Amino acid sequence: MSSFALWFESNEDSHEGFVADVHFNLWNLHYRKAKPPFLDVGIKIYQPQGYSKVFFFVPWRIEKNDISDLGNFLKSTEILCTVFNEDYTISQESQSKILNVYDSDGNPAINIYCLDIENDITLVEKYGGTLLTFSRPHQLSGSVVEYYRFRISSSKFTQIIKKYSPKNVMLQSAISTTEAIDFRFNDYRSLSSSLIEKMRSGIGYGIGKVHFLLITEADVDLLYSSTAPTARELEKNTWKNYYDKLENKHIVAYHWKFKSENSKKLIENCIMFVKTKIHTCNWLTIALYILSAGILAIAFNWLSHILF
Repeated sequence: MSSFALWFESNEDSHEGFVADVHFNLWNLHYRKAKPPFLDVGIKIYQPQGYSKVFFFVPWRIEKNDISDLGNFLKSTEILCTVFNEDYTISQESQSKILNVYDSDGNPAINIYCLDIENDITLVEKYGGTLLTFSRPHQLSGSVVEYYRFRISSSKFTQIIKKYSPKNVMLQSAISTTEAIDFRFNDYRSLSSSLIEKMRSGIGYGIGKVHFLLITEADVDLLYSSTAPTARELEKNTWKNYYDKLENKHIVAYHWKFKSENSKKLIENCIMFVKTKIHTCNWLTIALYILSAGILAIAFNWLSHILF
């Protein structure tokens, strides 16, 4: 298992006190319309004058059509306030890719940049995965917190989501499948030595917080997690505007939050292991039961005519 990774590049000589928060939303829904799983990545950069380029490593191969920008969805005040859990207002100049976000007192809070995937992002197949890179836009300046948010959709999330079905599955009318999610971020043990060398040559932005959310159906049982989460049911009307494949189902978001334990450490890591159980109806077994019952009924009826 490899790890996701994040680091920065800068022309500054000193990076003391620079901090970035990272938000991961893993959407693991099991109905056909919502497959494959996808990951929303949010990068919140404090002291933004300290970086010139962002590097994000994905531990498998992706193409540009696997990536989509989510900044444009945050133009909706309802979605914006839901994502950040804050009372924000927003403004945007005509033809600008920057969303200016203000707090309840009218002070600048965040500058959200809407990425043009085709022109702003560079992908390089390297280190056993894909290196996603983008530069700090020259339109952004000053010290207001900066934020990027994008989505990665890929069938290769099976590398971190393993499924285990019972051996007697053909004999059961209902199947309980266990899923083990092994999510790693900046985990040196799971990264190549060349990649670690590259990371250490960049900026030592401390990772202040990592937010990891697992979004799944409410009837999926959470069996185990390495730390205890909080949970809430998603508001369908709000989140359907953010993700149009949501059906009229009860969807729950489990939320884990990690804080940096040592601000002097070059790069903090985050390792999440979660086990869930999914209950599905085995329609093949049910069909075989019905077919078998039908065949037996015909056989008994035939025998009754012969014997009686």
